[in-house]
Amino acid sequence: MKKLIFLIILILLVLTLVISQENILSKTPNHYKINKTLKSNIQKNILNKTSINKTLKEKPIILVHDVSPKYFTDLKEVVKIINKYNYSNNTILFVIPDLDGKWDLRKYKNFVEYLHKLEKRGYKIGLHGYEHTFHEFNCPKDICLEKLHNAELIMKDCGFNNITLFLPPAWVLSNESLKVLLANNFTIILTNKIIYPNGSSKKIINKEYTWYLKKKYVNEYLIKAENDYHYASKHKIPFYLSIHMGVVNYGGGLEFLDRFLNETEHYIRN
Repeated sequence: MKKLIFLIILILLVLTLVISQENILSKTPNHYKINKTLKSNIQKNILNKTSINKTLKEKPIILVHDVSPKYFTDLKEVVKIINKYNYSNNTILFVIPDLDGKWDLRKYKNFVEYLHKLEKRGYKIGLHGYEHTFHEFNCPKDICLEKLHNAELIMKDCGFNNITLFLPPAWVLSNESLKVLLANNFTIILTNKIIYPNGSSKKIINKEYTWYLKKKYVNEYLIKAENDYHYASKHKIPFYLSIHMGVVNYGGGLEFLDRFLNETEHYIRN
């Protein structure tokens, strides 16, 4: 009888131990899942914070004016610097389809092929008037329609079929030209704002520091540009840097561009 009681107690102890072990094992996966989920959430929060910080330090947008076969060599010099700092996705090339009525893109296949290569690399192609005559689009509706038609025809013949960005020569537009461009789904970039096809607009800071910039003034203008850029970043205003072909290649223009992009790239990384 004592042996039977002892055996029953032993069996109960073994069963208790087994059940206890199963409970521990059954809880372990759930505990692991909780920790894994928590870790995942922490990682997501870190990624979200990183994304937020990056959006507060946006690269400036480079607006390259007067892109034409006339300035083919000058454009290559500028592109070399832009590529050095991987700014191709932040650069818009504003093309003149027939500068002064003498530089029709269709006659310069090598230049057009070069533009297409840049486009594949991330550069955006925009329209900078038609012949770029003085205040060219400060004109009545019918003249604007004619010039826009001629400009788009050349661009399409050269394989640029979806041009949606327009920068008016000398920044000047008549009210009638503005309405025509918006009606044709162009987004227009001006010195202090962008105007979208639906008529809405967004404030920007658009500066040019390299208008026949002499080398002795590079440091001075670089400080001014950096202050403007940091002000724009602080106030979350898009910053645009305008440069003109031929003009930026004069004096200290290219040095300024190189050093400014280097500074902004360093600022964004840190």
